[in-house]
Amino acid sequence: MTLEELNQKVLSGEFSYQEFETFYRNSIDEFSEFQKILEEATNVTRNDKDKFQTLLRLVSGKNSSDLIEKLKKLGYRYRKSNNSSLKEAFTNMGYRLLEQTRATKRDDVFYGLLRIFVAAKEKFPLDLVEAFKPYYSDELFKVFLFSFLSGVLGQEELTSNEEN
Repeated sequence: MTLEELNQKVLSGEFSYQEFETFYRNSIDEFSEFQKILEEATNVTRNDKDKFQTLLRLVSGKNSSDLIEKLKKLGYRYRKSNNSSLKEAFTNMGYRLLEQTRATKRDDVFYGLLRIFVAAKEKFPLDLVEAFKPYYSDELFKVFLFSFLSGVLGQEELTSNEEN
């Protein structure tokens, strides 16, 4: 459904919440896909490289808030996971990862997380891969990882609305 079609439904009075929610989720997915294509274009372009990089930073900034929420929920799911080796590894390494994140040691944090997932025979999450991309500032990188680790190490429960 396009934005114009959604607007026409509103004007005619024949719309539902589900249509708005579906449009919103599709828009987020489409914008994320646009960022991936823009990233590739930035990597391969020979012309206007600075302009592409500036646009990529703008787009990635817009997607950042969604990624923060995804990472927190992802961390929470791993905390509630049935994989005991994964939970134990995060218990043992979590505070070290927090300190390495605070010190902006991206390579060390990535290596530590990768070891945890490989040892637990779990696939490394794509949302975590996204957090390590170099076009995100160090400050944003810290927010991403702190969000994920707060979900893994935190004590609070998410409400059913936050889980979705």
